[in-house]
Amino acid sequence: MFGQIRIEFIVGILIFAIIVIFIVSQTNITLSTLLTDSRADILKAKALNAITILVEDRGEPPSWNPSNVIRVGLAYKPYSLSINKIDDLKSDCDLLDNFTLSSYRLKIYNSTHQLLFCGYDSLEPPIALEIKYVEIEGDYGNVSLELW
Repeated sequence: MFGQIRIEFIVGILIFAIIVIFIVSQTNITLSTLLTDSRADILKAKALNAITILVEDRGEPPSWNPSNVIRVGLAYKPYSLSINKIDDLKSDCDLLDNFTLSSYRLKIYNSTHQLLFCGYDSLEPPIALEIKYVEIEGDYGNVSLELW
């Protein structure tokens, strides 16, 4: 009777293999979800930080222009944006590189039309989206920042 395998042993091995495969697949699903959520949280934090600085800060120096800017801020007071600074940023969107945003789209609208578009057009939906409502030279508008 040497060399013979009982059916109970084979069934036990199959059940053990099924349990191990199930545990490994569930661990893989959980880790990939955590990594995706972590990336989304990082992008949301970056978007919130960047848009808050843009709409609440005057920038450095306070009367900056594209040649001497240290920190980009579009406000002359919190949530009141300067149209001159928006125009300066429109002429040189590379000023936003200080925020280290890799793939982004920044749009500024007043009540009638778009004042600024910087960044990329993408067919993918953004991972992070932040919108702030502001005053632009006596008119109402909004600033939206999307990150991928």
